[in-house]
Amino acid sequence: MKRLPLLLTLGLVALAAGSFFLYEYLIRRAPMSPWDLVPASSVFVYETNDCKSCVEQLQQTSMWSILRKAAFYEKPADSLSTIFDVLNANRTGKLISAHTTRKDDFDFIFYIPAGKSAAVPEAWSKLKVSEREFNGIKIYELSLHKQIFSWSLIDQVWVGSFTPFLIEDVIRTYAADDGSPFKNDIAAAYQLAPVKSDAGNLYVNIKKFGQWLSSFTTESPDLIKYLGQSSLLDIKSTPESLVLNGLSLDSADQRFLLSIFTNQVPVPFNLKTVVSNRSVMFMSYGISDGTKFGDALQKFAARKKPKFKDSIAYVNNMTGVKVENLYSSIGKEIGVCFLESKDETLSKVLLLETSNGDQWIQSLNTIAEKTSVDTIFAETYSDYEIREVPVVNFAEKILWPLVTDFPNCFYTRTGNIIVMAQNLDELKEFLDDIDQENTWGKSVAQNKFLESTLLEANISLYLNTPMAWNILTHSLHPKWARFVKEHQESLDALGMGAVQLSHLNNSYYTNAIWSFDESASAAVTNDKNDKKDNKDRNKTNKYLTNFSESISRFFVVQNHSTKKDDVFIQDSSNTVSLVGDDGKVLWSVDVNKPIQGDISQIDYFNNGKLQVLFATAGQLHLIDRLGNYVSPFPLTIKENDPDFLSIVDYDHSKKYRFLISGKSGKLWMHDKGGENLEGWQPKAVGGKLSTAAHHHRIRGKDYLIAVREDGTALLMNRRGETLKNFPLNLDARFSGDYYLETGNSTATTSFVVVSRDGLRIKFNLEGKILSRESLIKTSPDAVFKLIRDKNDRNYVIVRQDSRRLTVLDENLHEVLSADFIGNNAVDVKLYTFGGGKEYITLTDKTQDLSFVYDTKGNLLTNVPIESRSIIVRPSRTDKPKVFAIEGKSLSIMPL
Repeated sequence: MKRLPLLLTLGLVALAAGSFFLYEYLIRRAPMSPWDLVPASSVFVYETNDCKSCVEQLQQTSMWSILRKAAFYEKPADSLSTIFDVLNANRTGKLISAHTTRKDDFDFIFYIPAGKSAAVPEAWSKLKVSEREFNGIKIYELSLHKQIFSWSLIDQVWVGSFTPFLIEDVIRTYAADDGSPFKNDIAAAYQLAPVKSDAGNLYVNIKKFGQWLSSFTTESPDLIKYLGQSSLLDIKSTPESLVLNGLSLDSADQRFLLSIFTNQVPVPFNLKTVVSNRSVMFMSYGISDGTKFGDALQKFAARKKPKFKDSIAYVNNMTGVKVENLYSSIGKEIGVCFLESKDETLSKVLLLETSNGDQWIQSLNTIAEKTSVDTIFAETYSDYEIREVPVVNFAEKILWPLVTDFPNCFYTRTGNIIVMAQNLDELKEFLDDIDQENTWGKSVAQNKFLESTLLEANISLYLNTPMAWNILTHSLHPKWARFVKEHQESLDALGMGAVQLSHLNNSYYTNAIWSFDESASAAVTNDKNDKKDNKDRNKTNKYLTNFSESISRFFVVQNHSTKKDDVFIQDSSNTVSLVGDDGKVLWSVDVNKPIQGDISQIDYFNNGKLQVLFATAGQLHLIDRLGNYVSPFPLTIKENDPDFLSIVDYDHSKKYRFLISGKSGKLWMHDKGGENLEGWQPKAVGGKLSTAAHHHRIRGKDYLIAVREDGTALLMNRRGETLKNFPLNLDARFSGDYYLETGNSTATTSFVVVSRDGLRIKFNLEGKILSRESLIKTSPDAVFKLIRDKNDRNYVIVRQDSRRLTVLDENLHEVLSADFIGNNAVDVKLYTFGGGKEYITLTDKTQDLSFVYDTKGNLLTNVPIESRSIIVRPSRTDKPKVFAIEGKSLSIMPL
C-alpha cells in the first residue's frame, strides 16, 4: 500500500511527459519545410512562387535557354524534361539549391513538398530503381545514361539530385539539431519580405557565390568573396533583359567590403565620359565623402592585408608624402577599366576622380622622384605628361581591395581625373580614345543600356559580354570552354550586363540586369532553318559601284563626321575618288600618277577632321574629305621612285613628319610644310627595304627602324644617326613585315623578323640577336613571310609551297591550311578588332579569288569572293563588312 502513491506519482509524470511530447512534436510542431533541409554547402537557393505568367515569360527568353543549357550541361536531357514538368506543376513552396560538386562542376538539389506532387515522376515508374539507406532514411537511385539520379522522401518533403552525396548532405541537415545552416547564414536576407508578383526569389550566400564562380574559371576574382554576406533578389524578365533586384547585406561585424561604403551615399556614373569603348569590363565605386571612405578603406585593409600598411609607411618615410592624406581629396568616383591587351589577357586602367587634382599630381610626382633609382621616367604624349611611380603594386597598396594585381603604375591627368595604367602603350591608346571621343559617354548604344541601370550607385560592375567571350575562353575550365564553343551562336545574343549596389539605410539596394537580343537569337535559328533567306537578306545590304576605268588601288578610310567607313580608290586613269558607305561616289580628283605605297589619314589642322595623305613619283598629296587639296599640297619631293610612305608623330602632338622610302634605298623626311629635314636629305640605308620604315617611341625615346630585303636592319634616332651596333647583319633575306615586342627596357624590347627560307630572328634595341629559330619546312621550295595585323596587335607567319599555303600563329600553331593556292601569288592580311573578332584574308592573285577565315581556321566564305583585293572591317553586328574590287567594280557587303 505504501508503494501505491509512488506508482501513481510516476504514472502522472509519465502521462504529463507523454502529453507534452504529443503536443510539442505531433500537434504543435510545424510541418517540415523545404527550407529546413537546405545544406550549408548551398551557394544560392531559388524559391518559386504563384506567378505563373511571370515564370512563363522568363522561360520564353533566350537568357533562360542559355541558363538551362549551362545548368544541365552534360546531363541526360530526356530525363531533365520530366524533372522540369514536376517543378512547373504547383510551383509554390518548391526550392532549388545550387552546390559546387567538383572544381569544374556544380549541381542542384530539388525540394518539393510531397503533398503537392508525385514523389517520383510518372515517366520513371517503369524503370528499375535501386534503394539504399543513409542514417535510417531510404534513398532511391535511378541510372540514366551513366548518370545517377537520387531522391528521398524526408518528413513529407521530396528531395532529388543528380549528385548522390548531395542527398546525403540533406539527410545530415535533417538530423542536425540547429536547423538549416544555409538559412542561418543568410538569416538577415531570409527575414526580408520578397515580392510575390515575379518569377521567383533568389537567396544568395555571396562568399560561396564567389567560390562557385571558380567552377567555371581559373581566375575567379577575390573581390566577390569579400563583397558581402547575403542577398535576396527578385527575378523579373522583359523581352530584352533579365533583371534581379532586391537587397544585399553586410555582416553584423561589418567584415565585408560593403562596410567601406557604410557612410557613403550613391553617386551618378559620370566617369562614363572617359570609359573607352574598348573596355571589356568596368568597375565603378561611388564615393560621397573621401575622408570617411579613406578611413573605412584603411581599416578594412588593415584587417585583411596588414602588410599593405607597412608598405605605405615605407613610402611615406622614403618620400615625405603622407599617402593617407590623399583620400580626403578623392572625388565622387573611382573606376577600373579592363581592356583586352595584345596577348588576349586583361590590362587595367584606373580612373580616379579628385577634388584636388594638383595635390594628387604633386604627390605622385614626388613619390616618383624619390623612389626612382637612376632616371625619372617622363614622356610628353599629345597634351599629356606621363610619368611612372616605380613602386611595385603602388595602386593596389593604396586602394586594395578595389584595385588588385596592378604591378606597374604609369600615370597622367585629364581634367580632374587621374589616369593610371599597368602598361604604357595601353595608357596611350586609352588617352587616344578619350581625345577621339571613343567612349561610353558618346556611344548611343552604351547610353541606351546605361539608362536601364541605376543612375546612382556605390558599387557597379558593367560587363561588355560580346567582347568578354574571347578573354573568358582562355581562363575557362576545359568543360566550360567546350560549352562556350558549342553554344557560341546562342551566347552571341547576350549584350551588356550590370550589377549595382546602392547604400540604403542598413542594407544595399541591389540591381542586376543582363540585356539580350532576341532578334539575334532568332537570326541564329533562321540561319539554321533557312540559309537561303539569310543570303537574300545579305544581298539587300550589298552595294556595288561601277567606274568607267578599272580600279588599281583602294583603301578604307574613316569618315570623321559619322565615324563610318568610306572607300578611297584610284583607277587606271590615275583619278582618285571617295566612295561613301552607301556606295555613292562623293568626288573625284585627277592626280596624274599612280599612288606609291599606302595612304594615311592625318589630322593636319589638329581639329578632329581627317585628310588623306599619299605619295606619287616626285609629289606628296594631301586631300580633305571634300576633295580639295590642303595648302601647300601637292608638294614636290626629290624622290621620284617612292616605295613606302610612313607618318611620324613623335609625341602625338599632330606635328607630323613624312618619312618616304625610295626603292633605291634612300630615306627622306619632310615636315608638315614639306621641308626636307636635316639628316634625311636623304639618309642612305644601302638597299631596298622589305617593308616601310617606321617610328617607335619606347619608354620615352624615339627610334626609327628600317629592314632591308638583304637581311640588314638599321636603327636610327630622330636626326637620322645610326645607333650603336647597327647596321645589324642578320644573315638572311626578308620579305614581309616586322613585329615589335615591347618590354620594360631596351634589352627586353625586341623586333621579330622572318626570312624567306624560314628563320625567325629576334633582335633588341642594343643590336643583339636574342634568338635565331629555324621554322619547319614541309618541302624544299617552301617560303615564309611575316604578316603583321593592321592594328599592330599580333602577327602570323605564312608558309607557302607548291602543295599548300599554311598560316601559323606566333606560337607556331597551325591556324589554317589551304591546298587550292599552291605557288600562286597570294596576298595575306591579318585583322584584329578585339573581342575575338579576328580574321585572315587570302587573295589568289592569279585566279582573282578571295577567302576569309577566322583565326580558329574556319572558312567564313563558303563561296569565294571574286576580287583582286579585299579589305575586312568590323561592323555593328557580329559579322564583319567586306570591301572588294574586281575590274571596274567596288563591292561593299556583309560577310
